[in-house]
Amino acid sequence: MPVQDPSRAAAETTAGAPSAPSARLRLLHAALRLFAEHGYAKTSIRAIAQAAQANVAAVSYYYGDKAALYAALFSEPFGDMPTLVADFSREGIDLREAMQRYFRGVLAPLQNGEMARQYMRLHIREMLEPTAQWEKEIAQDVRQPHDAMVRLLGRHLGVQAPDDGLHRLALAITGMAFQIWSQQEILAVMEPQLLAMPDAVDAWTLRFTEYALAMVAAERALRTADAAPPATRPPARRPAPRRR
Repeated sequence: MPVQDPSRAAAETTAGAPSAPSARLRLLHAALRLFAEHGYAKTSIRAIAQAAQANVAAVSYYYGDKAALYAALFSEPFGDMPTLVADFSREGIDLREAMQRYFRGVLAPLQNGEMARQYMRLHIREMLEPTAQWEKEIAQDVRQPHDAMVRLLGRHLGVQAPDDGLHRLALAITGMAFQIWSQQEILAVMEPQLLAMPDAVDAWTLRFTEYALAMVAAERALRTADAAPPATRPPARRPAPRRR
């Protein structure tokens, strides 16, 4: 997934060859690195401008102030979560296609290597040192996609009102993708090819889709068993007697 805003790509290209990043992009990339490394409170506008080789006034020109620049980092580099997974829960598509759309969208930014790792570090810092951005992240990037996944699963399982089982299933499915996001540093050391190979996102999307469908099938079986009359339920297994 490209990091740049597509609407600006043409303006930053000359004779078919990419030009040097604009001051705006340099500020965005420098801010991502510094905020991820040092946190919001310990990162100054002057330090960001210096790292971006830009004038301090450029921050005000492009973003307004430090808070606005910080907030932009949660949506501009790769797109916010609702944008990344747009339409995955739309009615009319089968469950397999829905899961493919979800995982492809969530995992696509991982192709950006170090920037994706910085993006994850930024989110971890925001969790540990929350700012005003934290509540927005919960509402937009966590709650909205979760609720969409719950609705999708509810339709396919015939569950009218979300219950704890449906929430557990949604968290188990989405948790697979976020585990890869959070383990980028570990994978880079242990099995770097799992993220570095050209078709990495496609490979993960394929596997996660199949795993998710298996989880849904397991949840359906559990619900069917729970709904069966007691007389028709399989007897509970008794523990084997211990040898003396």
